[in-house]
Amino acid sequence: MENTIQQISGKNAKDKFILALVVKRTYTINDDGSCILDANQIPLHQDVIFDSNSPEVIAHDSDLYHFKPYTDIVVKGKARSVKKVKSFMASVEIAKAKSNLELIGNRKVYRKNTGALTFDEPESIAEIPLTYQYAYGGKDLLAEKPLRDKIENDPSLKYSKNILEIMEGSPYRYPRNPLGKGYVIEPHAETLETLELPNIEDPNNKLTPNSLICKSPHNWHRMPVPVCTDWVSPGWFPRIGYYGLYDLPPALDENIYEIKNGWADLNVLQSKFRIKEAQFNFRFCNGASLGLQTNYLQGGEQCRLTNIHPNKKEFVFQLPKEQPQIKVDGRNGKLLKTAPNMHSVIIEPDQKKLSIVWCGSATAIRPYFEEELKMMPFEVKWRKI
Repeated sequence: MENTIQQISGKNAKDKFILALVVKRTYTINDDGSCILDANQIPLHQDVIFDSNSPEVIAHDSDLYHFKPYTDIVVKGKARSVKKVKSFMASVEIAKAKSNLELIGNRKVYRKNTGALTFDEPESIAEIPLTYQYAYGGKDLLAEKPLRDKIENDPSLKYSKNILEIMEGSPYRYPRNPLGKGYVIEPHAETLETLELPNIEDPNNKLTPNSLICKSPHNWHRMPVPVCTDWVSPGWFPRIGYYGLYDLPPALDENIYEIKNGWADLNVLQSKFRIKEAQFNFRFCNGASLGLQTNYLQGGEQCRLTNIHPNKKEFVFQLPKEQPQIKVDGRNGKLLKTAPNMHSVIIEPDQKKLSIVWCGSATAIRPYFEEELKMMPFEVKWRKI
């Protein structure tokens, strides 16, 4: 059990020292929607873990955030249709959080005789992995080529390339999701001929032939917002904006889709690429997809998966009706009570797994070193609600 509980030191939103205890519990989701404690508990993820097959893809965000302002809801799996179709809908719904996804078969772009762009009919599909490689986004590598050639031939960067992935900051890579499909800045014939279009879209914010070409790297915020149910990288917008050191485009304002849709807050607009003016916002610690970050869940909430469960078109289950009672070291032989918050809900329907991460914290007199934290007492008891 030692890998499922960890005490960490940090500061809260008021810049006060806190001592926090992070607790993770894994359950088996039965076919009848009930959840029971799993015999094999998944340990806490210390750091961000990247996919071994796709190094740019986050397999798991870190569990060790001492404070998150919202509960993250993450669903790792596939969207499925009972038969092959050109498109179908899938959704995740827990309490007031809901994400609607439109799944679309592979399509291509071509020019009509008039010169206008159009999309051909989608191919039939039965399932799509719910990962960001299939959502809107990506890189315009042909438009990026002159910049890439210049950097690769710059003698001053000869050794930097062995340390840094310099092109990660390229303006030709979609800041909201550089792994996806469909992002075009310059409509070169070669780019359009090989372009793959997104398979996962927001039904209210879809890519169209008229909106396909971004035209300028500074216009990326006017393009469709990618939707999915997986973890979002700390380096993607809007998450990186909460870190406070991201250089926002001059025209980006409160009219961006994330804010108008209630998926991001105005604080993201305060980001400035100047260290002295940077203001960190704890929403950076929330790594769930847009629409799946919600006010703290308490346990017992109903969860509904539509066209995501491996065997059922509509699958409903309930989060376990239990909460941890967490106490942390108050020094001098005392333990301090905390008010635990649910940080993350990770649903893996294909594995019938549900993991929930809780965190409780109390004020501390100072930060504590790692070796101190290992020796400091704490208490976790579970209670039914």
